Amino acid sequence: MNIESVDVIRLIEQFLKEHNLHSTLEALQTETGISLNTVDNTVSFKDDIVKGNWDAVLASVEQAHVPQAKRIDLYEQIITELADLHDISPARALLRQTEPMELMRTAQPDRYLRLEQMLSRTSFDSARTSQHAARNESRRLKIAEQLLVEVSTAPASRLLTLLGHSIKWQQLQGLLSPNLPYDLFFGRAQMVAPAEDKAPCKLLTTIKFPKKQCPNSLAFSPDGAYLATGSADGFIELWNPTTGKIADELKYQADGALMMMEEAVTALAFCNNGEMICSGAKDGKLKVWKPKTGSCVKRFPAAHSQGVTCLAFSRDHSQILSGGHDNVLRIHGLKSAKMLKELRGHSASVTSAIFSEDMSKIISTSDDGTVRIWDASTTNCIHTVVPDADKHGLSAPATHSALVIPSSPSEFVVCTKSPSIYILAMDGSVRKSITVDKKSCNEFLTAAITPQGKHILAVSDMSILHCIDITSGNVDIVANKIPNNDVIGMACHPVLNIAAFFSNDRRVPIWTA
Repeated sequence: MNIESVDVIRLIEQFLKEHNLHSTLEALQTETGISLNTVDNTVSFKDDIVKGNWDAVLASVEQAHVPQAKRIDLYEQIITELADLHDISPARALLRQTEPMELMRTAQPDRYLRLEQMLSRTSFDSARTSQHAARNESRRLKIAEQLLVEVSTAPASRLLTLLGHSIKWQQLQGLLSPNLPYDLFFGRAQMVAPAEDKAPCKLLTTIKFPKKQCPNSLAFSPDGAYLATGSADGFIELWNPTTGKIADELKYQADGALMMMEEAVTALAFCNNGEMICSGAKDGKLKVWKPKTGSCVKRFPAAHSQGVTCLAFSRDHSQILSGGHDNVLRIHGLKSAKMLKELRGHSASVTSAIFSEDMSKIISTSDDGTVRIWDASTTNCIHTVVPDADKHGLSAPATHSALVIPSSPSEFVVCTKSPSIYILAMDGSVRKSITVDKKSCNEFLTAAITPQGKHILAVSDMSILHCIDITSGNVDIVANKIPNNDVIGMACHPVLNIAAFFSNDRRVPIWTA
């Protein structure tokens, strides 16, 4: 279907008329030669003519494309009626100062002269006016019939309605997020300015799951429009993170055709442009989905021999890094849908795994208490670190939550099942050790980095959220406790000071600063 430029101009003209921008409307009609040619309501327009509401009639006709002959008939009738009422001044202004009457004077001088003579009468004859009343009524009906042929009516606010329909369609197709402000002029979502890093301290909303269903994993989309959850019954759902409601603008979710694994979803990760999401399950399988459509684009039926624990996309979206309860890390190719590399060395379950910022290294943590740094090309383990080995000896607590620091890509954070968090360098050296008071933490359960990379948010076994300044190491404790017991995992919004938590109690509380 082709869109004609004339139709676009008329939509703009209607918008100008409805917003009382009459000078702009007149200039546009003059420059383009395209008239709006509509009235708000044809029934009301006819009624105004029949009743002689000439101010309203003239206002409508001036914005319509009416042949000059019919304009002349209309103006002649108005002048005649004003003369019968002896309302000479406005009648004379219409006769001598309007374009239709000027055309009559040039093309039909006798007809024009008759009107001049009518306005030159010095006496008012009420009997004559009464005689003309019936004639005026029939002439008004005739003029109404003539003008109605020339004009039409259109629904109000057509331009805004069509734009609204277009945006709604794009949202239904998953091309636009309904949760982000949209720049209509540039045709893109407005970028939300990152908020100053602050610790979430109060409940924003809660996602509640039905009985026999609880969240086992979650992840924010890179633009922050969605929070994805993976549940024990295998469903993967996308939510509005500010309202806690299902994102039903995605048609497949509105229809109940959810993304789904055969077993519990134990890990989720978005690629960095948000076009794909990978899910890992308790049975060791991986699937890659298009979150806009809910379609599965790749399957890895034997990614691990046991449950998947962690996932990460490469920067170019060509590879997926996974770790599992089989103590192994694997790199999978999206194009080939095959395993490309295997990294062995951990003696217990892999708890987290990430790529370094430059993609040259892989960092992994494990229940065996070690942090391993691998060469991503050769898969060789180049550093094995046991944080504070001299303190713990052979009973080193499990490590988890490896996190790259956005403000310092050469460093990363690691938590342990203890009151300590560590900042390590890519060469394996411990740059900073932060230990909190055991009154608020016997061990950390999960952690995440705030959007600007200034703070570590870590949840203790007492459901207390700790906010740790990465530069100074200072620790602030959030006064409110997270309502979940035994928090399993958390994620931070990529732009706003929002964090989501999950445990086995069928709730995902979402906190804000």
